[in-house]
Amino acid sequence: MTTTATRRPATDEKIPSTGALTTGYRGLAEALKTLALPAAGRKPLPVFSRILATVRADEIELTTFDTAATVTLPATGTSPGQLLLDHPSLTKVLAAAVKGSRKATVDQLDVTIDTPDHTPVVHVAGYSIPLDDTVTVDAFPALPATTAPTHVVDREALSVLVDRVTVAADRGDTLPILTGINATLDKGAMTLTATDRYRLASGTIPANGTTTEKVLIPAATLAKLLPRLTSAQARLGVDVIAGTTWLTLADDTATVRIRTLDGEYPKVSSILEQTPTRTVTLARDQLLQAATRAASLSAAVKAGKSPVTITVTSDAVTIAPATDGDRAKVTAPPLPATTGGETGHWTTGANPAYLLDAITTLTADEVTLHLTAPDRPMILTDAGDADYRHVLMPVRLTS
Repeated sequence: MTTTATRRPATDEKIPSTGALTTGYRGLAEALKTLALPAAGRKPLPVFSRILATVRADEIELTTFDTAATVTLPATGTSPGQLLLDHPSLTKVLAAAVKGSRKATVDQLDVTIDTPDHTPVVHVAGYSIPLDDTVTVDAFPALPATTAPTHVVDREALSVLVDRVTVAADRGDTLPILTGINATLDKGAMTLTATDRYRLASGTIPANGTTTEKVLIPAATLAKLLPRLTSAQARLGVDVIAGTTWLTLADDTATVRIRTLDGEYPKVSSILEQTPTRTVTLARDQLLQAATRAASLSAAVKAGKSPVTITVTSDAVTIAPATDGDRAKVTAPPLPATTGGETGHWTTGANPAYLLDAITTLTADEVTLHLTAPDRPMILTDAGDADYRHVLMPVRLTS
């Protein structure tokens, strides 16, 4: 979808803070956490540390520009208006005013904010503290006017899937596009994919949508924002505004607009859709324990970042630690497994940390390894369920 960006009319008129409200301490503190996600690389201009508080008859809407996030809280004793609140100062004031108080006491507290002489003043726990008023309301940029979200998903299912795929996203800045999660929103499903070139994670959850959208979401930002949503369902939508693509993520109280990444995401379908020549199914807890011990033994003999060795036979899987010595002399206990397809001896290497990450993202009692060849990627799934797939690239073994 494409909409037109809205901009605040150019004017030299300064608009001071006005309005008043009372709201619950805990709700306000949690809202500030949601809004405390500055965009990476943005210049630290004073306005970007501010929150625009719009006071209405029975609510307060808090908005920050850097994350384009909006949180709505119930409020009483309201005097309609708009206030520009310094986020760091307000957060510190709220925390300091209740330092040493019991949680039950804090949960019963209210916070009142008013604007005598147009200066925002915070009243909490018997204290009254004025906030900085040197930045006026007119300096706050207008947020993009997005359209209504087009897709609805189960919020918990989305959170779980984001956690599972984020582990495979790149954390550096060599290839910024790989720091994103590639999202496809279809009318009946939502698919998320992440890769750092050495591993790949992809999963699908049901969705109720009206359009088909593709967008590249910054993984770190999405992972931090999702826990702030608490409703049973999450609503998503995509807008292209003045050449920038935005993802809208909302629940009953919070709305977040995330600037997405630009660029062509690597084509990974051929890896995910490869036909295995062998499948191996075994207990997840045994595989995790074996991988953990192999990684620990590798570290114990100071083998550096050498790969662990994965060996598959007709009825077992072995994960052997790396050493600085003769690999042929290293043995490890076999894990009983059920195999299908080819039955010949199969050996490959894997990054021990990545192997542990992959196993940890799986949730079933049994997991399945989908194998094609020792020099081809290995796919791990929950046994009998391919809605989530975790791919590990092979690591060359030295003789």
